[in-house]
Amino acid sequence: MKSIPKTRTSLGGVARGNTQVITMVILAMNVAIFFLVRSDQEALSRLVLVPYFVEIQPWRLLTSAFTHVALFHIFSNLFMLYQLGPPLEAMLGRLRFIVLYLLSALGGGVAVWLLGNPLQGTLGASGAVLGLVGALLVISKARGMDITWMLIYVAITAVISITIPNISWQGHLGGFVTGLALGALFVADSRRRQRPRF
Repeated sequence: MKSIPKTRTSLGGVARGNTQVITMVILAMNVAIFFLVRSDQEALSRLVLVPYFVEIQPWRLLTSAFTHVALFHIFSNLFMLYQLGPPLEAMLGRLRFIVLYLLSALGGGVAVWLLGNPLQGTLGASGAVLGLVGALLVISKARGMDITWMLIYVAITAVISITIPNISWQGHLGGFVTGLALGALFVADSRRRQRPRF
């Protein structure tokens, strides 16, 4: 009995019918945690990233990326996630998209842990979202697509991160660099798969 070969996305992931399931799940998780922490300060204190506590509470490196307390903050992050998530999920497939999002979030958290104020709390999905931007930038560049808007977005984000207090440039940088690296890996793997086999 022959197994049916899996249909692959343009970047080698397994193609699925609904190309935004994971994006919607991530959006829902962020919204649920938003309402949780606004009504439960103890939950907020356990989820936010405070570098000093990371060695004994390492989950903060990731949970902070799903945590928001300000309405504009969550709206701006989830708006960009909704714009970038479905096309990337369609190109990468669900598994690779999950890997990209979570590692970008973790990359942002690690950068805050290593470079940030040990006692200052950090939260928000910005690092993960910038990871999506970084990956999409690399993929789009490799495909000869226009990347102007992404460069402008990154430049504006960089200026805001540096000039406005209480915005974590470390988290933004860590997430973005992680996304760039993963995007390059995905492109390289896609090219490897497309080489003729003899």
